Amino acid sequence: MKTFFLSTLLVAITLLLGCSTTSQMVSISELEYPNDLKVNSRTYWGWQPLDKVLPQHSINKITIHHGGEVFAEDKDMIQYLRNLQSWSRSEKKWIDIPYHFMIDLKGNIYEARPINFPGDTNTDYDVTGHALICVVGNYEEQKLSDASLNSLVKLTAFLKQKYRVEYKDIKGHKDYTPQTVCPGKDLYKYLEDGLFIRMVESELNPSKEIISSKVKTGVEVLRDRNFDILKGKRVGLVTNPTGVDSKLKSTIDILFEAKKVNLTALYGPEHGVRGNYSAGDLVDFYVDDATKLPVYSLYGKTRKPNAEMLKDVDVLVFDIQDIGSRSYTYISTMGLVMEAAAEYSKEVVILDRPNPLGGNRIEGNVVEDGYYSFVSQFAIPYVHGLTVGELAMLLNEEGLLENKSKCRLSVVPMEGWTRDLYFEQTGLPWVLSSPHVPHKFSSFYYTVSGIIGELRGVLSIGVGYTIPFQTFATEWINGEELANKMNSYNLQGVIFRPITYKPYYGFGKDKMLHGVEIYITDYTNINLIPIQFYFAQAVNELYGRNIISENEGRFDMFDKVLGTSKIRELFMKNLKVDDILPYLNKDIDNFRTVSKKYYLYK
Repeated sequence: MKTFFLSTLLVAITLLLGCSTTSQMVSISELEYPNDLKVNSRTYWGWQPLDKVLPQHSINKITIHHGGEVFAEDKDMIQYLRNLQSWSRSEKKWIDIPYHFMIDLKGNIYEARPINFPGDTNTDYDVTGHALICVVGNYEEQKLSDASLNSLVKLTAFLKQKYRVEYKDIKGHKDYTPQTVCPGKDLYKYLEDGLFIRMVESELNPSKEIISSKVKTGVEVLRDRNFDILKGKRVGLVTNPTGVDSKLKSTIDILFEAKKVNLTALYGPEHGVRGNYSAGDLVDFYVDDATKLPVYSLYGKTRKPNAEMLKDVDVLVFDIQDIGSRSYTYISTMGLVMEAAAEYSKEVVILDRPNPLGGNRIEGNVVEDGYYSFVSQFAIPYVHGLTVGELAMLLNEEGLLENKSKCRLSVVPMEGWTRDLYFEQTGLPWVLSSPHVPHKFSSFYYTVSGIIGELRGVLSIGVGYTIPFQTFATEWINGEELANKMNSYNLQGVIFRPITYKPYYGFGKDKMLHGVEIYITDYTNINLIPIQFYFAQAVNELYGRNIISENEGRFDMFDKVLGTSKIRELFMKNLKVDDILPYLNKDIDNFRTVSKKYYLYK
């Protein structure tokens, strides 16, 4: 919104106090509005100047009202305002119309009582500090028009920004007193389910249009360099189906066909080099059909390459698309490959790729002693904010590999990627990094729900249905109730809607589950990890159930994914998200300082 200015109009009035006459000056705050907010001035509709004095106030709340009487579309709004002012002064003995702004059925906004004077009400709440907005009509009976709603959003956003009103202080009349149903159920529902606050948020922070930026990945940069760092060496390639160029040609085939590259072996993480295996399936040695090269599994009996696996290679090239979360096992494989390379004197080359979450987001605590595992292999936060190349450099230089070992490491950086780019903005094709991460945006949802998803015996997060990681659902939840509760937390960047579905496999197979679908509306400002804990809090507040304790058999994996048991233990005391936020966030600043040393991109 444009910067606006406050001008003060001093209006001289004469007041009769008892038998004497005293001349006083009344200060009326006149607002200057941004160009995209059309507000009809008091002068426009014929407002009569104040003839009484009232103590002034400072705005710190915004409160929504309705007129309370059915309003016809053809009713003369200007005459209505004049009549309302006359009635307010003569019948109610108020100084003016009780509201500071009025909005009609067509969305036209009108100034009413000057903003610096407290409004009036027939009910028992103190309106001092409240900016009062009234939408004409009776929304117990009428339907709120889109035009009125949009104008209400714009005006509220303007007032919130000007007076620095907190979102929690934007409410309806009925939130302050049981004496009324104002602003009526059809208007109040937008406040009740959190949608109105989301709309105000969007008005103040409009989503930036996604503009594709042509990013060149490490394998393409290496090809442009004519594979210079691989010449004369026996090459082993660690990859999977995500290792492709912008035309979807596999890195396997690119290196195999390159005349100056001697590709001698392939190494496959979870799912195999060409994606032939399901999540969690152990993979044995096999031969690649297309190249006839040996394929050594790094997700079977051996996860760290041994001497036999490395006997025919001088350099290990790593080209896999990560998703930015510590528990996703590809970076664990990368680290183990680096450890093996250090042990057996092999080189490592990382062909860099974008972090789908961008390069600025860091969330979660660092892994603690006793909780290292394949889903928490290194002492880094759950969301690390690094590309695989940057992360490899950090692991190597900060002594985070086993026994603080170091390998001979080279990174082939991308061209055109910057830290503020999400995957949608790269212009690159997304190859599903695993069966349940099928879309460019899936990485965000994985982080939103994947931790609580480890409690597989008590809820569905959409795995087994068509929207993996995008739901919270069980048989016994009321979806409408849960959506209202989740939206009532006013979490930035996310909205929840009721959903019912029948999974095809996994938890709840062939059963009707009820819950919420998660809609991320703002990638930049959303905090991902806490959302799943807000779900657990909501379940307790609605149903008195501790959904985490109901699957005690999964505590081990739940804690390993979090890298600590402290988060679970702190949360279980009161089932309140506020209890865990300090612990979740305690390592972020320090890790950001350390990791910045390894940034390859601005």
